[in-house]
Amino acid sequence: MEIAEDADSLRAQERENIIMKYEKGHRAGLPEDMGPEPVGIYSSIDCFGIVHETELPPATAREVKQMRRELTPKSKWMEMLGQWETYKNSKKLIDRVYKGIPMNIRGQVWSVLLNIQEVKSKNPRTYKVMKEKGKRSSEHIHQIDLDVSRTLRTHIFFRDRYGAKQRELFYILLAYSEYNPEVGYCRDLSHIAALFLLYLPEEDAFWALVQLLASERHSLQGFHSPNGGTVQGLQDHQEHVVPTSQPKTMLHLDKEGLCAQGSSLGWLLQMLNNGISLGLTLRLWDVYLLEGEQVLMPMTSIAFKVQRKRLMKTSRSGLWAWFRNQFFHTWELDDDSVLKHLRASTKKLTRKQGDLPPPGGLQCHVPSHVTLWGSQ
Repeated sequence: MEIAEDADSLRAQERENIIMKYEKGHRAGLPEDMGPEPVGIYSSIDCFGIVHETELPPATAREVKQMRRELTPKSKWMEMLGQWETYKNSKKLIDRVYKGIPMNIRGQVWSVLLNIQEVKSKNPRTYKVMKEKGKRSSEHIHQIDLDVSRTLRTHIFFRDRYGAKQRELFYILLAYSEYNPEVGYCRDLSHIAALFLLYLPEEDAFWALVQLLASERHSLQGFHSPNGGTVQGLQDHQEHVVPTSQPKTMLHLDKEGLCAQGSSLGWLLQMLNNGISLGLTLRLWDVYLLEGEQVLMPMTSIAFKVQRKRLMKTSRSGLWAWFRNQFFHTWELDDDSVLKHLRASTKKLTRKQGDLPPPGGLQCHVPSHVTLWGSQ
């Protein structure tokens, strides 16, 4: 009995210590907890906020053009946001998202795509209540603390241990673990919430996570819930889609004794979180928020397509190591080309009805205590 009481007391003390460090913020950080130090204020930070260990080389003409496009205010986007009901299901919106959402309005676009303000207004106290409940009782607090310490640490926002964005990320994940106990917490959620925090304030980022996992269109909860069927549905369907779209590549992998279908879905999720450049990740994330689950299979297909030359030249002796470590780190095409191929693949697979899992393969669970947009 005394041993159990001592264990409970120790866990309570550990929880209190973790919470105290986040509430203290920077003052709780130790030197070894700090992220990589930038070489200079501007010379080692790219336009997306990634801190590099060495001074960046001069930008190429293509990079300059991309930066101008990302940073220049777009009146046409503001017009579209101002008339959202007119444009929200239009081909024009799809065209513009594939071409790229400017960084300075990405948060506004994500907000309307996920209808954050409506669900937030219907549940005005929910986030605060869940955050405090998470501080008191979340069983995932130790894992959340560990994952926050290693999420997007190369980004200027998340570089400092117990800095403002790390604190917001910690509180969002605690709140969500209490808000949706069926999912609770898994480490993918840390990367997803961090992406939202790059462009949304804290409570909005929480509701973005809620909407994403509750939405039938995105079916993301199925990747994280023990009862979700999304993973198996996509995995089964993928065994048909990828070989059909990339037969030569798949034949080569089969001859070399590597079954890619069994692993590429997991790598796809890793790619969306932290496997490729942040710029491309954000553009693919934009498309996923717009299109939903129907682009997951085309994303897998395009990943094989852009890597096919290297895959075809790789023999079995080095295939596993290369596949595991480099598949999503060495995309050969520039970002615009990847998005063009993705859209073409989406259209092609949609015509073949190859974009969605088999009927009945999806499940979505929403906590009963919350009113979501579109619900009656």
